[in-house]
Amino acid sequence: MRIFSSLGLDEIYSFKKSIRWTFVLLMCMSVILLADQNVMSPNIEEIEGEFQITDREIGLVGSAFTLVAAVVTLLWGYLSDKFSRKWLLVGAILVGEIPCFLTGFARNYSELLALRVLTGIGIGGMVPVTFSLLGDLFTEKQRATAQAWYQAVTAVGTLLGMVVAGFLGPALGWRIPFFVVSAPNFLFLLGLIFFSGEPKRGGGEQEIKDLVLSGKEYKSHLKLKDYLNLVKTPSNIWLFLQGIPGTVAWGILPFYIIAFYQRHKGFSVELGTILMLVLGIGVILGKLLGGIVGNKLYNRDKRLLPIFNGATTLLGIIPLFITLSWPAPENPNFSSLIGPAAFGFLGAAILSIAGPNVQAMLMNVNPPEYRGAISSIFNLTDSIGAGFGPFIGGLLSTARDLDFAMKTSTLFWIPCGILFFVLVKYLPLDAEKLRRKMSMVRVEMEADNSGEPGI
Repeated sequence: MRIFSSLGLDEIYSFKKSIRWTFVLLMCMSVILLADQNVMSPNIEEIEGEFQITDREIGLVGSAFTLVAAVVTLLWGYLSDKFSRKWLLVGAILVGEIPCFLTGFARNYSELLALRVLTGIGIGGMVPVTFSLLGDLFTEKQRATAQAWYQAVTAVGTLLGMVVAGFLGPALGWRIPFFVVSAPNFLFLLGLIFFSGEPKRGGGEQEIKDLVLSGKEYKSHLKLKDYLNLVKTPSNIWLFLQGIPGTVAWGILPFYIIAFYQRHKGFSVELGTILMLVLGIGVILGKLLGGIVGNKLYNRDKRLLPIFNGATTLLGIIPLFITLSWPAPENPNFSSLIGPAAFGFLGAAILSIAGPNVQAMLMNVNPPEYRGAISSIFNLTDSIGAGFGPFIGGLLSTARDLDFAMKTSTLFWIPCGILFFVLVKYLPLDAEKLRRKMSMVRVEMEADNSGEPGI
């Protein structure tokens, strides 16, 4: 059975086995590397107690982790459009996982902060490399579906880190989860080095895919001056802008939600982790549903996709706000989770729908040689929100309380949802412009008799 066909990803079979292995390993490594992203969250109270710090300092760790990584991602994005993405991926994994493992040995707050920043650099480096690879593995007919599956497995990773930390942390201490979530990637890394291949650039453009697979070379390369062209595409600008406010909320909520339920609802770490697990499952299903449905809407009428994203983003605020406002009994138990978990699952699922579609839209309006760069810039704007989220949350919590910070954070999704509707005008025009460009590239490639063995 061709398993990828059943997932709506049959285009991957255009490539030889070693490249299909790259896709599989990319998925596996992303799960493990992203598991580290929120592995600290369930044990914030214990970490703060050991190092004698407050929400302000722990918020700075979360923000620095994301912001420094986002800036470094700009370099990685440029490199991913110039050099081998396979070896850049190897470097990102090493930079991310070695400090993650060493975090378990942090002796003070300064070491904790430094190691978290280094881990973030590795995670940030993986973003543009992955974006570029997926863009060359799938055409616009399947990119939203591919992004849906990729973001779903990365959400599994984030959730896995929460679960490992939430259950091992109280029993064995907050340090052990860092060892557990980093070790598997060293094995996957060996598979990437010895058994994987790399797709040729342009392999995901439907106008030239057959030529690339037959050995023709897509010769366009990124130049520094091309960065100016990225901001000349209106869809890029509006996708950048909508990402900032939405990710502030995504930066605050997962980072503090377990601590919030401990302080204001009387939940144990384990109960809070179960609730986070339910919300995480909602995120996974929301991404899958969003990408699969979004793919169908895009192929029917490109204008429907931003409408779908905007409407679901605004709608998802309501059930999540209900979750945060749900009253808790004096002595919460497992049954106390039913109400907030049900609304939280619904809200998380609806709010996650836009994620894979945003990435697919960026792929569909930018040529292959721009994708690493555009992904790094989007990650930077996205990370401005996500990075400042924990810090903003910490400031709001210090000024008022964590209840105020959490409920206020949901309001950041309002401008995010509204800005999607602007793309109704620009997305079809920019996608068509790229298709015309690729048609011209095909003429040039057909006129060039030089070629290489097929991939």
